[in-house]
Amino acid sequence: MQKSVLAEIVSGLNKKEIREINKWLRSPAHNLRQDVIGLFEHLTKLDKKTEAVFEKEVAWKSIYPAQPYDDAYMRQVMYFLLKALEEYLFFTEYMNDRVTYQINLTRIYRKRKFEKAFKQSHRLSREILESQPLRNDWYLLNNFFLAQEEYEYRMGITQNAPVNLQETADALEKWFLEERLRFSKDMLAHHRIFQKIKYDHGLLDQALKYVEEKKLLEEPSIAVYYFTYRALTNPTEESYFDQLEYLIHHESDRFLHSEVRTLYLAALNYCVSKINQGRQDFARRAFVLYRQGLESHILLENDTISRYTFGNAVGAALRNNEFEWAEKFIHEFQKYLDEKERNSIANFNLSRVYFEKGLYDKAQDLLTQFEYDDMLFNIIAKTMLLKIYYEKDEFDAFESLLESMRTYLQRKEALDPARKAAFKNMISMMKKLLHTNIYSKAQREKLLETVSKTNPLAEREWLVKQLE
Repeated sequence: MQKSVLAEIVSGLNKKEIREINKWLRSPAHNLRQDVIGLFEHLTKLDKKTEAVFEKEVAWKSIYPAQPYDDAYMRQVMYFLLKALEEYLFFTEYMNDRVTYQINLTRIYRKRKFEKAFKQSHRLSREILESQPLRNDWYLLNNFFLAQEEYEYRMGITQNAPVNLQETADALEKWFLEERLRFSKDMLAHHRIFQKIKYDHGLLDQALKYVEEKKLLEEPSIAVYYFTYRALTNPTEESYFDQLEYLIHHESDRFLHSEVRTLYLAALNYCVSKINQGRQDFARRAFVLYRQGLESHILLENDTISRYTFGNAVGAALRNNEFEWAEKFIHEFQKYLDEKERNSIANFNLSRVYFEKGLYDKAQDLLTQFEYDDMLFNIIAKTMLLKIYYEKDEFDAFESLLESMRTYLQRKEALDPARKAAFKNMISMMKKLLHTNIYSKAQREKLLETVSKTNPLAEREWLVKQLE
């Protein structure tokens, strides 16, 4: 039973669900077997972390202590419990979606030709759908279902009377266009990570053109995916990103948390590409996105924040000299980091803040407390220490760490080759910096020219700053 569907479902139930299912199983409408109740009590009262609880023989002794084990009968009890749990899960999911519930009730009334009940239920379905805030794919699809129910009802009365066929077709069309654009946006994002995978976008070109011609961008769910796709595929045409950014800041309440999160990530990726091109105005826009996305918890997933999102948010704040916000964010949001790495990640990012504020001793104290499991974090921490040693004129420590870091990079074969090359070049330039007479204009200019021509190169801005 350990690897069964039943074991997986029971293991995933919370305390509230266990209490409700116990009531569910005791209702004759859902279950008539006492052994099904006994099996569920056995599986939920004992410690579910031990595999023994899911052994069939152990469960049998709990249900039938005086009877010899019967595998075929035990499987039957398991089957009936599984079906009862599936019915409970379906029922609760169904009942929690008031719109879906009401539309399906409307469909039932239409099929049974309960005319008054149909009209009342259809009107109520429309009111509930329009009164809730979402305007995403779920809204468009249910809008189509409602239009379809009205069409089927009218056609059932007489085929000669006017029907809402055009409205039904339009509703279906909007849903299809939204889905086509949304999937193409996801395909594009996935392809950039896994470039070996090739996607066929089907009717995308026609869909994009149709959306423009029919002026369907007033529909929020169509607009967000249209502008996201256009911004990512036409990065030089910044008006697309402007529209996407506006929708993120003003229409987020129209979508589910998970949907808004993907829009934020797309917008942030766009900003990063612009920042890498030297567009510092996008550094501010990225910070605003991070601040709004984190303070609203949109960028959190299952109430957790990844080390990378955490670090990127701090980096965005530092690029904009938002030191107070960065410190406050670290202290308030570190609780959402994985517990195993919480202290190291929080202290690492706090050291970045101290460094940028010129509090080198504080930054150094934090950086020397931890050895990071992540290669890149280790390299960034060592790089920060290098800059601190140089700023504090601790040149012996600076030179020693340079050599240590060079050895570290040579050993790390798994590090991305381009990134490794950038840090190796950085070490080379820092060595040259150490042995350059900074009071000699000729020597400074010569090294400055070398720094400007060296690619790839990490910490180019810092090196230039020392020379200028």
